Amino acid sequence: MPHTFGSIISVTLILIGCVSSTVSEAAERPPNIILIMADDLGYECLSSNGSTAYQTPELDALAAKGMRFTQCYSQPVCTPSRVQIMTGRYNHANYEFFGYLNPKEFTFGNLAKNAGYATCIAGKWQLNGLTYQLDGYQDSNRPHAAGFDEYCLWQLTQPRSKGERYAKPLIEQNGKLLESGKHDYGPDVFTNFILDFIERNQEDPFLVYYPMVLTHDPFVPTPDSPEWQDTPNKKDKRFFAHMVNYMDKLVGRIHHKLEALNLSEETIFIFTADNGTHRSIRSATQTGVVLGGKGTTPNAGTHVPMIAYWKGKTPVGKVSSDLIDFSDMLPTFGEAMKAEHPNPGLVEGRSFLPQLKGERGRPRDWVYCYYDPLWGNLGQYKNQFVRDQRYKLYQDGRLIDVSRDELEKSPLDLEQVEGLSQQAHQRLGRALNQMPRFAPKPPNKKP
Repeated sequence: MPHTFGSIISVTLILIGCVSSTVSEAAERPPNIILIMADDLGYECLSSNGSTAYQTPELDALAAKGMRFTQCYSQPVCTPSRVQIMTGRYNHANYEFFGYLNPKEFTFGNLAKNAGYATCIAGKWQLNGLTYQLDGYQDSNRPHAAGFDEYCLWQLTQPRSKGERYAKPLIEQNGKLLESGKHDYGPDVFTNFILDFIERNQEDPFLVYYPMVLTHDPFVPTPDSPEWQDTPNKKDKRFFAHMVNYMDKLVGRIHHKLEALNLSEETIFIFTADNGTHRSIRSATQTGVVLGGKGTTPNAGTHVPMIAYWKGKTPVGKVSSDLIDFSDMLPTFGEAMKAEHPNPGLVEGRSFLPQLKGERGRPRDWVYCYYDPLWGNLGQYKNQFVRDQRYKLYQDGRLIDVSRDELEKSPLDLEQVEGLSQQAHQRLGRALNQMPRFAPKPPNKKP
């Protein structure tokens, strides 16, 4: 016999060892991360959240397969949310002025880069400040400073006045201005870039951050609109519904790419939005009509959708009422990547990775908002508050029972509150007292 019984056993053990090693390596590989953040899309805009005005079948399907969070809160307007979600820090710490992220800030892009991830960002940047409008100043290195290997962005070195984000978009990709024609559509360009990035980096861990340009105004046709061929720049509020539908379609394209590459089990996929819907938009829902609240601090300005899907990990179809704060994204990603922030004491968020895996985790008792927009005519909303699922306490003393007063027209009489309301006032008051006192900043000089 050419082989002894002992040699067969030895070969078998070697093969088992090799398989075990491969399985172990696969198990140890940290997950890919995809974070998609729509622009100006309140909680009420997804059909899975009760919308009857718009159809979002792709996001509804993700929610059915994964988790839908009903208590996710952003900042009321775009830059404050973008700074907070990228850095894991509240606005009192590092929001300096509108349209700006200090390049010295450490972001989840830097965290992923340090952990050996391939990283990319696509969509809306608008974080260089106003410097690109002064004396020909340009800085295309800001995305790299924030930890992203590759980028495909609108409003990086060129202001909005030079070109829009939808038909014939003005987009910069990895140091070059892209040529575009009348019927090129910015959201398609960003999405195609992401799909290519995923294809090229499928063998190793990657992080994709997609701050979408949809559904921000101007409200114009999409390539799926009948008006697209003749009047792609026609403005009309009725096109907002078209834009919601197209946004949903693009999210679906990215999800289907993961499925085609068998990456869904290796990818944490999160969808949310940066703030509430534009204040000119009224959206019908199963419980009534919601007026958009972008820029304001009531629910319509800060309550945003959130869906998470990690195949084989997220509980199927679970609806969670755990409080989620935008500062929580960075520590969640850090725990998933097994990566540490160089100065963890600066991070103010809390990881919700256990919840994504079906565990209880450490749910928040409250979320916090420090809001000084440094933009627009929104002075009446400058304030700070803490809230839970039902109650909200502002620094100026207003206690709101949001479950009964979403528009915040009737603050509770603090001399009359009792029972749950009194307990909430005491609990939220202790939390608010932990935070720096609100001090609106003077107007900033352009950096």
